Amino acid sequence: AGPKLDFVGASETIITVSFNPLNSHDQYVLQWKEYHQKWETDGQSKKMNSTEMTKTGNGKIQTNIEGLNPGATYTVRLRVLAEESSSEAGKASPELIIDTEAVSCTPKPSCIIL
Repeated sequence: AGPKLDFVGASETIITVSFNPLNSHDQYVLQWKEYHQKWETDGQSKKMNSTEMTKTGNGKIQTNIEGLNPGATYTVRLRVLAEESSSEAGKASPELIIDTEAVSCTPKPSCIIL
C-alpha cells in the first residue's frame, strides 16, 4: 500500500494533510475531488517530490490543497509515482473524507460586525 495520508486541518478553502514519505520513493501525487464527483473525470492533483519539500520535526511532509469550495465535502488520497515495474506504483493511500468550513461570521474574531 502507499503511504498513509493524515488529516491536519481545514479552513473554508484549504485542506492541509501530511504523510510520511517512503524511503523507496520520492515522487507522489496528491489527488482530490468533491465527494460526489468521479476520480476519472473530476479529480484534481498535484505532484510532489519529497526530497524538495520541507519536512516537519517528525519527518512528515505537510502540504495544502488550496482553492476549494467552502462548506463542501472532499475526498483526498495520495499515490506513489513509481516505475511501472515497482510493486508500489500507482497504489493509492486510504481515502480521507474531509469537510471544508462553511463561510460564517462565527467563531472567528476577525469577522466582527460593528
